[in-house]
Amino acid sequence: MLRSYRPRIATFAGAVAFVAATVMLAAAPTPAKAELEKVIIRVSVDLPPPPHPTAIAMEWFKEQVESQFPEGSEVRNFYAGALYKDPDAMTAMTQGNLEMGWLVSGKTAATDIWMSIIGQPGVLTTVAAIHDLPNQATGKMLLNRLREKHFIEPFGFVDLSFALAIAGKERLLAMDSFQGKKIRTFAAAVNPVVASWGASPVVMSFGDVPSALESGVLDGVITSIGGWRAITEQTPYYTIAGISTVTFDNYWVGASQAWFNKLNDATQAKIRDLVEQAVKYQNELNWCNDEFAINQYKAENPSDVGIYSATPEEAKPLQEAIGNNVADYLKERLPAEAHEWVDRFLKEGREASARLGPGTDPVESVDCAQHEPVLKKKG
Repeated sequence: MLRSYRPRIATFAGAVAFVAATVMLAAAPTPAKAELEKVIIRVSVDLPPPPHPTAIAMEWFKEQVESQFPEGSEVRNFYAGALYKDPDAMTAMTQGNLEMGWLVSGKTAATDIWMSIIGQPGVLTTVAAIHDLPNQATGKMLLNRLREKHFIEPFGFVDLSFALAIAGKERLLAMDSFQGKKIRTFAAAVNPVVASWGASPVVMSFGDVPSALESGVLDGVITSIGGWRAITEQTPYYTIAGISTVTFDNYWVGASQAWFNKLNDATQAKIRDLVEQAVKYQNELNWCNDEFAINQYKAENPSDVGIYSATPEEAKPLQEAIGNNVADYLKERLPAEAHEWVDRFLKEGREASARLGPGTDPVESVDCAQHEPVLKKKG
Protein backbone atom coordinates (compact mmCIF):
# COMPACT_ATOMS: atom_id res chain seq x y z
CA MET A 1 0.00 0.00 0.00
CA LEU A 2 1.34 3.42 0.94
CA ARG A 3 3.63 2.45 3.75
CA SER A 4 6.92 3.03 1.97
CA TYR A 5 5.88 5.54 -0.68
CA ARG A 6 6.77 9.18 -0.25
CA PRO A 7 6.47 10.91 -3.60
CA ARG A 8 7.23 14.63 -3.74
CA ILE A 9 5.17 15.48 -6.76
CA ALA A 10 4.04 19.05 -7.22
CA THR A 11 2.80 19.04 -10.81
CA PHE A 12 2.16 16.53 -13.57
CA ALA A 13 5.51 17.51 -15.01
CA GLY A 14 7.05 17.10 -11.57
CA ALA A 15 5.45 13.69 -11.28
CA VAL A 16 7.09 12.62 -14.52
CA ALA A 17 10.47 13.98 -13.46
CA PHE A 18 10.29 12.36 -10.04
CA VAL A 19 9.51 8.92 -11.33
CA ALA A 20 11.96 9.13 -14.20
CA ALA A 21 14.77 10.21 -11.89
CA THR A 22 14.22 7.98 -8.89
CA VAL A 23 12.17 4.95 -9.83
CA MET A 24 11.25 4.05 -13.34
CA LEU A 25 14.49 4.37 -15.25
CA ALA A 26 16.46 2.92 -12.40
CA ALA A 27 14.11 -0.04 -12.09
CA ALA A 28 13.78 -0.87 -15.79
CA PRO A 29 16.99 -1.78 -17.65
CA THR A 30 17.29 -0.78 -21.29
CA PRO A 31 16.77 -4.28 -22.73
CA ALA A 32 13.42 -4.63 -20.91
CA LYS A 33 12.31 -1.22 -22.10
CA ALA A 34 13.16 -2.15 -25.67
CA GLU A 35 10.76 -5.09 -25.43
CA LEU A 36 7.77 -2.96 -24.56
CA GLU A 37 4.92 -3.19 -27.03
CA LYS A 38 2.87 -0.31 -28.35
CA VAL A 39 -0.39 -0.06 -26.40
CA ILE A 40 -3.68 1.77 -26.82
CA ILE A 41 -5.50 1.72 -23.48
CA ARG A 42 -9.00 2.99 -22.89
CA VAL A 43 -9.74 3.50 -19.20
CA SER A 44 -13.35 3.91 -18.08
CA VAL A 45 -14.24 5.68 -14.85
CA ASP A 46 -17.33 7.35 -13.38
CA LEU A 47 -15.86 10.38 -11.64
CA PRO A 48 -15.08 13.97 -12.62
CA PRO A 49 -11.85 14.97 -14.42
CA PRO A 50 -9.00 16.75 -12.56
CA PRO A 51 -8.75 18.19 -9.95
CA HIS A 52 -10.51 15.08 -8.63
CA PRO A 53 -7.62 13.19 -6.94
CA THR A 54 -8.24 9.90 -8.71
CA ALA A 55 -8.42 11.68 -12.07
CA ILE A 56 -5.08 13.37 -11.36
CA ALA A 57 -3.50 9.97 -10.72
CA MET A 58 -5.05 8.62 -13.91
CA GLU A 59 -3.59 11.52 -15.89
CA TRP A 60 -0.22 10.71 -14.31
CA PHE A 61 -0.61 7.10 -15.49
CA LYS A 62 -1.45 8.36 -18.98
CA GLU A 63 1.67 10.54 -19.10
CA GLN A 64 3.90 7.69 -17.95
CA VAL A 65 2.60 5.22 -20.54
CA GLU A 66 2.80 7.70 -23.40
CA SER A 67 6.32 8.79 -22.48
CA GLN A 68 7.82 5.37 -21.72
CA PHE A 69 6.13 3.03 -24.19
CA PRO A 70 6.87 2.92 -27.93
CA GLU A 71 5.81 5.83 -30.12
CA GLY A 72 2.09 5.85 -30.81
CA SER A 73 1.14 4.39 -27.44
CA GLU A 74 -1.85 6.13 -25.94
CA VAL A 75 -4.05 6.13 -22.84
CA ARG A 76 -7.55 7.49 -23.23
CA ASN A 77 -9.20 8.31 -19.90
CA PHE A 78 -13.00 8.54 -20.14
CA TYR A 79 -14.46 10.42 -17.17
CA ALA A 80 -17.97 10.68 -15.70
CA GLY A 81 -19.17 7.50 -17.39
CA ALA A 82 -18.55 8.99 -20.85
CA LEU A 83 -17.61 5.59 -22.29
CA TYR A 84 -19.35 3.15 -19.92
CA LYS A 85 -21.13 3.26 -16.60
CA ASP A 86 -19.18 1.18 -14.08
CA PRO A 87 -21.34 -1.99 -14.27
CA ASP A 88 -21.16 -1.91 -18.06
CA ALA A 89 -17.42 -1.26 -17.97
CA MET A 90 -16.97 -4.39 -15.88
CA THR A 91 -18.95 -6.40 -18.42
CA ALA A 92 -17.03 -4.85 -21.30
CA MET A 93 -13.72 -5.93 -19.75
CA THR A 94 -15.04 -9.46 -19.28
CA GLN A 95 -16.00 -9.55 -22.97
CA GLY A 96 -12.70 -8.04 -24.11
CA ASN A 97 -14.32 -4.81 -25.34
CA LEU A 98 -12.49 -2.50 -22.89
CA GLU A 99 -8.85 -2.55 -21.83
CA MET A 100 -9.00 -1.14 -18.29
CA GLY A 101 -11.40 0.19 -15.67
CA TRP A 102 -10.93 2.27 -12.52
CA LEU A 103 -14.24 1.31 -11.01
CA VAL A 104 -16.21 1.74 -7.79
CA SER A 105 -16.82 -1.55 -6.01
CA GLY A 106 -20.36 -0.65 -4.99
CA LYS A 107 -21.31 0.37 -8.51
CA THR A 108 -19.97 -2.84 -10.03
CA ALA A 109 -22.22 -4.73 -7.63
CA ALA A 110 -24.92 -4.13 -10.21
CA THR A 111 -23.02 -6.64 -12.36
CA ASP A 112 -21.85 -8.89 -9.53
CA ILE A 113 -23.65 -8.32 -6.23
CA TRP A 114 -20.82 -10.04 -4.35
CA MET A 115 -18.89 -6.77 -4.77
CA SER A 116 -21.37 -5.11 -2.40
CA ILE A 117 -20.28 -7.22 0.59
CA ILE A 118 -17.61 -4.70 1.57
CA GLY A 119 -20.07 -1.79 1.36
CA GLN A 120 -21.39 -2.37 4.86
CA PRO A 121 -21.16 0.75 7.05
CA GLY A 122 -19.31 0.90 10.35
CA VAL A 123 -16.89 -1.98 9.61
CA LEU A 124 -13.64 -0.54 8.25
CA THR A 125 -13.47 2.58 10.39
CA THR A 126 -9.75 3.46 10.19
CA VAL A 127 -7.41 4.23 7.32
CA ALA A 128 -5.09 1.35 8.23
CA ALA A 129 -7.99 -1.10 8.34
CA ILE A 130 -9.08 0.01 4.87
CA HIS A 131 -5.56 -0.50 3.54
CA ASP A 132 -5.53 -3.95 5.14
CA LEU A 133 -8.50 -5.13 3.06
CA PRO A 134 -6.37 -7.00 0.46
CA ASN A 135 -4.92 -9.03 3.35
CA GLN A 136 -8.32 -9.93 4.74
CA ALA A 137 -10.06 -13.06 3.52
CA THR A 138 -12.98 -11.11 2.04
CA GLY A 139 -10.70 -8.79 0.07
CA LYS A 140 -8.70 -11.73 -1.27
CA MET A 141 -11.89 -13.53 -2.24
CA LEU A 142 -13.28 -10.58 -4.20
CA LEU A 143 -10.04 -9.96 -6.10
CA ASN A 144 -9.84 -13.64 -6.97
CA ARG A 145 -13.50 -13.56 -8.04
CA LEU A 146 -12.71 -10.80 -10.53
CA ARG A 147 -9.90 -12.93 -11.89
CA GLU A 148 -11.67 -16.29 -12.12
CA LYS A 149 -15.33 -15.42 -12.71
CA HIS A 150 -15.05 -12.21 -14.71
CA PHE A 151 -11.74 -12.78 -16.52
CA ILE A 152 -10.43 -9.47 -15.21
CA GLU A 153 -6.86 -9.10 -13.99
CA PRO A 154 -7.19 -7.03 -10.78
CA PHE A 155 -4.38 -4.70 -9.78
CA GLY A 156 -5.90 -4.02 -6.37
CA PHE A 157 -8.14 -1.71 -4.39
CA VAL A 158 -7.73 2.07 -4.36
CA ASP A 159 -8.92 4.63 -1.82
CA LEU A 160 -12.09 6.55 -2.28
CA SER A 161 -12.56 9.50 0.06
CA PHE A 162 -12.25 8.66 3.77
CA ALA A 163 -14.81 11.39 4.27
CA LEU A 164 -17.55 9.77 2.20
CA ALA A 165 -20.56 11.71 3.39
CA ILE A 166 -23.76 13.59 2.61
CA ALA A 167 -23.91 16.72 0.46
CA GLY A 168 -27.12 18.67 0.55
CA LYS A 169 -28.92 21.84 -0.40
CA GLU A 170 -29.44 22.15 3.36
CA ARG A 171 -27.74 20.51 6.34
CA LEU A 172 -28.70 16.82 6.36
CA LEU A 173 -27.82 15.57 9.83
CA ALA A 174 -30.77 15.39 12.21
CA MET A 175 -33.10 12.48 11.50
CA ASP A 176 -36.01 14.75 10.65
CA SER A 177 -33.92 16.61 8.06
CA PHE A 178 -34.02 13.53 5.84
CA GLN A 179 -37.78 13.09 5.77
CA GLY A 180 -39.09 13.16 2.21
CA LYS A 181 -35.71 14.03 0.71
CA LYS A 182 -34.42 12.41 -2.49
CA ILE A 183 -30.79 11.39 -1.98
CA ARG A 184 -28.44 10.20 -4.71
CA THR A 185 -26.66 6.96 -3.94
CA PHE A 186 -24.05 5.27 -6.11
CA ALA A 187 -24.80 1.64 -5.29
CA ALA A 188 -27.81 -0.45 -4.34
CA ALA A 189 -26.33 -1.44 -0.98
CA VAL A 190 -26.36 2.23 0.08
CA ASN A 191 -30.12 2.40 -0.45
CA PRO A 192 -31.12 0.79 2.88
CA VAL A 193 -28.88 3.30 4.68
CA VAL A 194 -30.71 6.26 3.14
CA ALA A 195 -34.10 4.60 3.57
CA SER A 196 -33.40 3.97 7.27
CA TRP A 197 -33.19 7.75 7.70
CA GLY A 198 -36.57 8.34 6.07
CA ALA A 199 -35.27 9.56 2.70
CA SER A 200 -35.77 8.15 -0.79
CA PRO A 201 -32.60 6.70 -2.39
CA VAL A 202 -31.92 7.36 -6.07
CA VAL A 203 -29.09 5.36 -7.65
CA MET A 204 -27.45 7.66 -10.17
CA SER A 205 -24.20 8.08 -12.09
CA PHE A 206 -22.22 11.11 -10.97
CA GLY A 207 -22.33 12.50 -14.49
CA ASP A 208 -26.11 12.93 -14.12
CA VAL A 209 -25.98 14.54 -10.67
CA PRO A 210 -25.56 18.25 -11.54
CA SER A 211 -28.60 18.38 -13.82
CA ALA A 212 -30.66 16.35 -11.34
CA LEU A 213 -29.84 18.83 -8.58
CA GLU A 214 -30.75 21.75 -10.82
CA SER A 215 -34.11 20.22 -11.79
CA GLY A 216 -35.04 19.21 -8.26
CA VAL A 217 -34.85 15.49 -8.91
CA LEU A 218 -32.32 15.35 -6.08
CA ASP A 219 -32.09 17.11 -2.72
CA GLY A 220 -28.79 15.60 -1.66
CA VAL A 221 -25.91 13.41 -2.74
CA ILE A 222 -23.84 10.74 -1.03
CA THR A 223 -20.38 11.21 -2.46
CA SER A 224 -16.72 11.81 -1.69
CA ILE A 225 -15.18 15.19 -0.99
CA GLY A 226 -13.61 14.96 -4.42
CA GLY A 227 -17.03 14.58 -5.95
CA TRP A 228 -18.57 17.25 -3.70
CA ARG A 229 -16.04 19.85 -4.82
CA ALA A 230 -17.58 19.64 -8.30
CA ILE A 231 -21.06 20.50 -6.96
CA THR A 232 -20.39 22.84 -4.02
CA GLU A 233 -22.54 25.63 -5.46
CA GLN A 234 -25.54 23.32 -5.73
CA THR A 235 -24.98 21.45 -2.46
CA PRO A 236 -23.16 23.85 -0.10
CA TYR A 237 -23.66 21.66 2.99
CA TYR A 238 -21.43 18.61 3.42
CA THR A 239 -21.76 16.43 6.52
CA ILE A 240 -19.16 13.94 7.74
CA ALA A 241 -20.11 11.45 10.42
CA GLY A 242 -16.84 9.48 10.65
CA ILE A 243 -15.12 6.96 8.38
CA SER A 244 -17.71 4.55 6.91
CA THR A 245 -20.64 5.74 9.02
CA VAL A 246 -22.67 6.43 5.89
CA THR A 247 -21.14 3.58 3.92
CA PHE A 248 -17.80 2.26 2.82
CA ASP A 249 -16.65 2.01 -0.75
CA ASN A 250 -13.47 2.02 -2.77
CA TYR A 251 -12.20 1.70 -6.31
CA TRP A 252 -10.68 -1.36 -7.85
CA VAL A 253 -8.42 -1.20 -10.87
CA GLY A 254 -8.38 -4.02 -13.37
CA ALA A 255 -7.66 -4.99 -16.95
CA SER A 256 -9.42 -7.28 -19.37
CA GLN A 257 -7.59 -10.61 -19.47
CA ALA A 258 -8.53 -10.90 -23.15
CA TRP A 259 -6.33 -7.83 -23.76
CA PHE A 260 -3.77 -8.04 -20.95
CA ASN A 261 -2.81 -11.68 -21.46
CA LYS A 262 -1.85 -11.01 -25.09
CA LEU A 263 0.87 -8.58 -24.01
CA ASN A 264 4.40 -9.82 -23.55
CA ASP A 265 5.91 -10.19 -20.07
CA ALA A 266 7.83 -6.92 -20.16
CA THR A 267 4.75 -4.94 -21.16
CA GLN A 268 2.58 -6.59 -18.50
CA ALA A 269 5.21 -5.93 -15.83
CA LYS A 270 5.55 -2.28 -16.83
CA ILE A 271 1.79 -1.71 -16.76
CA ARG A 272 1.54 -3.35 -13.32
CA ASP A 273 4.37 -1.18 -12.05
CA LEU A 274 2.86 2.03 -13.36
CA VAL A 275 -0.58 1.18 -12.00
CA GLU A 276 0.92 0.39 -8.60
CA GLN A 277 2.66 3.76 -8.51
CA ALA A 278 -0.48 5.56 -9.73
CA VAL A 279 -2.47 3.87 -6.96
CA LYS A 280 0.04 4.96 -4.32
CA TYR A 281 0.02 8.48 -5.70
CA GLN A 282 -3.77 8.54 -5.76
CA ASN A 283 -4.02 7.33 -2.16
CA GLU A 284 -1.88 10.22 -0.98
CA LEU A 285 -3.82 12.67 -3.15
CA ASN A 286 -7.08 11.33 -1.77
CA TRP A 287 -5.96 11.82 1.84
CA CYS A 288 -4.61 15.31 1.19
CA ASN A 289 -7.64 16.34 -0.84
CA ASP A 290 -9.83 15.54 2.14
CA GLU A 291 -7.53 17.46 4.48
CA PHE A 292 -7.37 20.53 2.25
CA ALA A 293 -11.11 20.60 1.73
CA ILE A 294 -11.96 20.08 5.40
CA ASN A 295 -9.65 22.95 6.37
CA GLN A 296 -10.81 25.21 3.56
CA TYR A 297 -14.55 24.65 3.89
CA LYS A 298 -14.79 23.90 7.60
CA ALA A 299 -18.15 24.76 9.15
CA GLU A 300 -18.05 25.42 12.88
CA ASN A 301 -21.78 24.93 13.32
CA PRO A 302 -24.36 22.79 11.49
CA SER A 303 -26.15 25.94 10.32
CA ASP A 304 -23.04 27.20 8.52
CA VAL A 305 -22.38 26.23 4.90
CA GLY A 306 -19.36 24.03 4.26
CA ILE A 307 -18.00 20.79 5.68
CA TYR A 308 -19.29 19.93 9.13
CA SER A 309 -17.83 17.03 11.10
CA ALA A 310 -20.59 15.68 13.27
CA THR A 311 -19.88 14.91 16.90
CA PRO A 312 -20.28 11.28 18.05
CA GLU A 313 -23.49 12.29 19.77
CA GLU A 314 -24.87 13.83 16.57
CA ALA A 315 -23.85 10.83 14.46
CA LYS A 316 -25.20 8.21 16.87
CA PRO A 317 -28.89 8.40 15.77
CA LEU A 318 -27.83 7.88 12.13
CA GLN A 319 -25.69 4.88 13.05
CA GLU A 320 -28.39 3.34 15.25
CA ALA A 321 -31.03 3.78 12.56
CA ILE A 322 -28.89 1.81 10.10
CA GLY A 323 -28.48 -1.13 12.48
CA ASN A 324 -28.21 -4.40 10.53
CA ASN A 325 -30.26 -3.08 7.62
CA VAL A 326 -27.42 -3.34 5.11
CA ALA A 327 -26.37 -6.84 6.17
CA ASP A 328 -30.00 -8.01 6.02
CA TYR A 329 -30.47 -6.32 2.65
CA LEU A 330 -27.42 -8.08 1.24
CA LYS A 331 -28.42 -11.49 2.57
CA GLU A 332 -31.84 -11.15 0.94
CA ARG A 333 -30.21 -10.64 -2.42
CA LEU A 334 -27.02 -12.65 -2.28
CA PRO A 335 -26.98 -16.41 -2.87
CA ALA A 336 -26.86 -18.54 0.28
CA GLU A 337 -23.16 -19.32 -0.15
CA ALA A 338 -22.36 -15.61 0.16
CA HIS A 339 -24.07 -15.11 3.52
CA GLU A 340 -21.08 -16.36 5.45
CA TRP A 341 -18.95 -13.75 3.69
CA VAL A 342 -21.27 -10.95 4.84
CA ASP A 343 -20.74 -12.08 8.44
CA ARG A 344 -17.04 -12.79 7.92
CA PHE A 345 -16.40 -9.30 6.62
CA LEU A 346 -18.17 -7.81 9.62
CA LYS A 347 -16.01 -9.85 11.99
CA GLU A 348 -12.68 -9.44 10.19
CA GLY A 349 -13.20 -5.78 9.36
CA ARG A 350 -14.13 -4.80 12.89
CA GLU A 351 -11.16 -6.74 14.24
CA ALA A 352 -8.87 -4.94 11.80
CA SER A 353 -10.30 -1.56 12.83
CA ALA A 354 -9.68 -2.35 16.49
CA ARG A 355 -6.16 -3.63 15.81
CA LEU A 356 -5.16 -0.88 13.37
CA GLY A 357 -6.31 2.29 15.06
CA PRO A 358 -6.46 5.92 13.91
CA GLY A 359 -3.08 7.43 13.12
CA THR A 360 -1.31 4.11 12.51
CA ASP A 361 -1.16 4.32 8.70
CA PRO A 362 1.72 6.26 7.10
CA VAL A 363 -0.62 8.12 4.75
CA GLU A 364 -2.06 9.91 7.77
CA SER A 365 1.26 11.69 8.33
CA VAL A 366 2.07 12.49 4.70
CA ASP A 367 3.31 16.02 3.93
CA CYS A 368 0.38 17.33 1.92
CA ALA A 369 2.22 20.49 0.86
CA GLN A 370 3.88 18.50 -1.94
CA HIS A 371 0.48 17.76 -3.49
CA GLU A 372 -1.09 21.20 -3.05
CA PRO A 373 -0.27 22.51 -6.58
CA VAL A 374 -2.13 19.79 -8.47
CA LEU A 375 -5.01 19.42 -6.03
CA LYS A 376 -5.73 23.14 -5.94
CA LYS A 377 -5.20 23.69 -9.65
CA LYS A 378 -8.36 24.70 -11.43
CA GLY A 379 -9.79 22.03 -13.71
